[in-house]
Amino acid sequence: MAFRFKPTERIEDGFQRIVAEQIARAQEILRNASEESIAVHEARKSIKRLRALLRLVRPSIGEKTFKSENAFLRDIGLSLSGARDRFVLAETLKKLGAEAQIEPRSLIADVCACIAGGSEASDPEQPRLAIKQADALLDEAKARLEALKFAGSQFDVVGAGLEQSYRRARLAFAEAYRSDDDEAFHEWRKGAQTHWRQMLLLAPAWPGYLGARAAEARALSQLLGDDHDLAVVVAFLQSEATTGVDEEGRACIAAKARDAQRALRAEAYARGQRLFAAGPKRLRRAVGEFWNAAAALKALEDDRAAELSGNGGNGGKARKRVTNVGRKVRKSAE
Repeated sequence: MAFRFKPTERIEDGFQRIVAEQIARAQEILRNASEESIAVHEARKSIKRLRALLRLVRPSIGEKTFKSENAFLRDIGLSLSGARDRFVLAETLKKLGAEAQIEPRSLIADVCACIAGGSEASDPEQPRLAIKQADALLDEAKARLEALKFAGSQFDVVGAGLEQSYRRARLAFAEAYRSDDDEAFHEWRKGAQTHWRQMLLLAPAWPGYLGARAAEARALSQLLGDDHDLAVVVAFLQSEATTGVDEEGRACIAAKARDAQRALRAEAYARGQRLFAAGPKRLRRAVGEFWNAAAALKALEDDRAAELSGNGGNGGKARKRVTNVGRKVRKSAE
């Protein structure tokens, strides 16, 4: 169940295959959940993959359709977020307390008690009800995505979406360091996550290069995820939910969280410079050429295998595909 397009299949067919695989994965996890927070986390990852896939075909399906389907998937993910978000908040606090050696140790426990006692945690049945509802909505999402129509053919179906998503991520990178705002860094994180997953989808075009980009974008998104978790800690410490905790203690935790964020953002900047060095049009053109070349190479490989097995071959089609790649390379160089 690899989250990848195949150079040998039509992009449209690959889209539908991946949709079916990711929805089946999410539903299986939700239906067999032994630990709710883990199941929700894994199911939400499948939903995020689907949203990255949808952004890749955004120009091909039209803006109105994209916004409708993206909002539908987003709302499914949000319906599962409550219990998971509280779990992550508590774990981030505990990790910060240990790494920053915050004293007294009871201070972190006091804040965690505020999380556990929040109004959102008062109904123990709510997570199970949310899981059941999300399972049903995923059936509807599958039907909606299966009905999509695409403009263009082959790499053209995803090329403009790749360029658009990458450009948005680059702009978010610049804005994050211009404003030094938590929300801006969160937007950059979402852009990095999208790029990571889109590189995975297209990695078969050139696994060494695009796989390395995917790994770098994943590492960056994890750094920015840790940064976001710390920003949530700071916001929680400033909320009414923690008014019963010593004010000086809350200020101490917030200061340690900001120190940790500065270190994360310094590393993220260096990684971002490397990952987003190429311009959007240049990246789109390169990945498109990689994709066409990979399809041609696979056709030649299949033809040679057929000849060796004594089943004839399909050399005509394979040679035609190689010729078409050559034409596209010459055109892009003009």
